[in-house]
Amino acid sequence: MKTIFCLLALFVGTTFADKDSEWLKSLEKSFATVKTVQANLRQEKKLKMFDRTIIMTGRIALEHPGKLAWRFDKPIKYTLIIDGKIARQWDEESKKVQKIKTQKDPIFKEVIGQIEKWFSGDFSALLKEYTLTVKSKNPPVLEFIPKSDGMVHKVIKKLTIHIRPDLRYVKKISIEDAGGDQTIITFLDTRLNEPIPASEWEISPNG
Repeated sequence: MKTIFCLLALFVGTTFADKDSEWLKSLEKSFATVKTVQANLRQEKKLKMFDRTIIMTGRIALEHPGKLAWRFDKPIKYTLIIDGKIARQWDEESKKVQKIKTQKDPIFKEVIGQIEKWFSGDFSALLKEYTLTVKSKNPPVLEFIPKSDGMVHKVIKKLTIHIRPDLRYVKKISIEDAGGDQTIITFLDTRLNEPIPASEWEISPNG
């Protein structure tokens, strides 16, 4: 991995501007050295209407470019495997595997495209649809607000990405949707650039 580069002076809570472009490019270069990711997941879904929080745990595996395995183990089992233009998902309730051609489903394609940018550190690409505020540079905390003339703002109110102190990957992602619900995804025991077992790309009967 790239040696941790020296950060520029800290700007807290400043809207992204040209002066931050080189800093953001450096952050993206650090992310670009990561080819595989394996991590445990903790997802907290805070439901505004019911004033309750649903906690789900599982794991994730990514291999650039274009491969993603997302699994929940508790309290329900669910698996999503994406490999190029094909996605397969399995859930405990139906116990069936559904195959989706991502290029032919515009909504699914948009959602997956967003997630890939969040996880891969392609932050510059997000500026087409979001306004970025750099809440912190050490460690980096990036706040994205969807632009009012885009499609994303109909679904997402605010996206906040917390980067690990070593600048190598995402530590936590917080998504506040248009309805007021909040989803917080925390990456735990993250392993970078290690070989991913072939079994991670399979959908088993156990999900």
